[in-house]
Amino acid sequence: MAAEGGISMRKLLPVLLLLLAALPSQAQIFSREEIVFLVGSGKSAAPGQPKVAGAITRTQVFYHYFKRDRDASLKIPKWVDQTLEAMLKRPGWQDPDEGILNEAQLWQAPASVLYEFFELVRKSLPPSDGGQLMPPGNLIKDYEDKRIRFQMSLDRLVRAKLGDSLGGRGRSVIAHFELINKQYDSVMDGLVNGDTQRYKDAVIAMAALMNGAFETLQSTPRGFKFQQGDTKGSQAAAVVFKMIGIGLIIACAWTIGSLNEKKIGDGWERYKLKAKEWAHEYERQFIVIKIHYLVGGPMVLGLLMGMLTFDPFGFIIFTGFGIYAGLTLPGWLLLNIRFRRGQKCEAQLMDAMILMSNGLKSGIDLIGCLEMVQRDSLPPISEEFGLCIKNYQLGTALERALEGVEERVQSRLLSYMIKAVIIQRSVGGNLTKIFDRIVENIREESKLAEKTSAMTAQQRIQAIVVGVMPWIMLVIMFVFQPGPMKEYYFSGLGVMTLLFCTVWMAIGMKIVNKLGDINV
Repeated sequence: MAAEGGISMRKLLPVLLLLLAALPSQAQIFSREEIVFLVGSGKSAAPGQPKVAGAITRTQVFYHYFKRDRDASLKIPKWVDQTLEAMLKRPGWQDPDEGILNEAQLWQAPASVLYEFFELVRKSLPPSDGGQLMPPGNLIKDYEDKRIRFQMSLDRLVRAKLGDSLGGRGRSVIAHFELINKQYDSVMDGLVNGDTQRYKDAVIAMAALMNGAFETLQSTPRGFKFQQGDTKGSQAAAVVFKMIGIGLIIACAWTIGSLNEKKIGDGWERYKLKAKEWAHEYERQFIVIKIHYLVGGPMVLGLLMGMLTFDPFGFIIFTGFGIYAGLTLPGWLLLNIRFRRGQKCEAQLMDAMILMSNGLKSGIDLIGCLEMVQRDSLPPISEEFGLCIKNYQLGTALERALEGVEERVQSRLLSYMIKAVIIQRSVGGNLTKIFDRIVENIREESKLAEKTSAMTAQQRIQAIVVGVMPWIMLVIMFVFQPGPMKEYYFSGLGVMTLLFCTVWMAIGMKIVNKLGDINV
């Protein structure tokens, strides 16, 4: 019976061994789908099924993209071959131990460390997938070494400012690497605390992020246009064609001008009359200026800036702005000069009237008081009263001479004083008391104006910011990104956007200015 029992046990032993072999191993923590995701199907692929590349394979291919002697069977994106030589020649980092590292080597470094990381993960897989069923906790020192090396390689990428590298893909790839670096911390926490689930989730997340970085190399970044290597020839040809376009625009303008010669001649005559009028008004403000220079300067500047863009559309924009600025600058400058001169006269008016009032009290006539103001005051009020006296001495009535001052100077208070003098000379009255009352009114208005100015300072500053800051930001963007900015704003849509924003900014400035426009 014992022999029969022994025989039975011997017959059952192979069956038990087979059952034990079929049971899942305690060291295996990844499912079949996760293993395929990590290392691919490889040898374990079912018959007739295509092999699936895992994260470890993509990491290896990522590394080999930036090698000259790569496997010829690799399917390389076109942009890699177009940029690789420049990346291999371009220094990216100075390392004390490794020396000068080029741009390609900086991108290879984190991929190399990640490949070694996934090889460590492979050791915990079954032998059929190239593993050893080794517990991950036994490799904690190796994992820590890989983490430190990956952090160092990522830090080099960031500090080398390679965001625009890889044909515009650098920022996206670096973002993937930074997320991988965070998952590294979860891997180490899982290993230290014996949390197998956290370790597994972090590894799978790192594999997914590496796949994302790999896919980034296969796609074209949004808004990116690769610059072909034929730089000198293509650029020279582009410049030539653009200059031809500018020449054609000038020729068309010349032809249109020739066909409308009479209209242009009439316009030129109207301009000469307007220029004489402007020159006369400037002379009345005691300023001698060449109107032709004032008009032609912005036009020539706009023409030159348009030609320097080497773009027909840019030429039209800058030339148009130059013509508009040349035709409007004299009138705008005249209004500004008159306003500033009026403000200066108002600031001097109270002292001048006190001087005149004291002169009248001492027995000096009005002409003598005006001469005192001319002699003892500073420009511009001394210039205006001096011209008034000169006109009076040449035979002009004093009332008419004072009205000339009122016409030249844009000042409400000065106009008020002149009208009071003219009325007093017509109907009589005590001019001294009139001057004293006007001085008191000016003093009260000055206090109220200062208070109002302080209360509305915020609105005025806001109006300036609304009008100026967008243009400053536009100039800054042109300095740092001239290509995209030029491409957009020298297009039809860009011009329409610019005009739309200009109109609405002008409306905004007008509204904000109106909020602080309080007349005293």
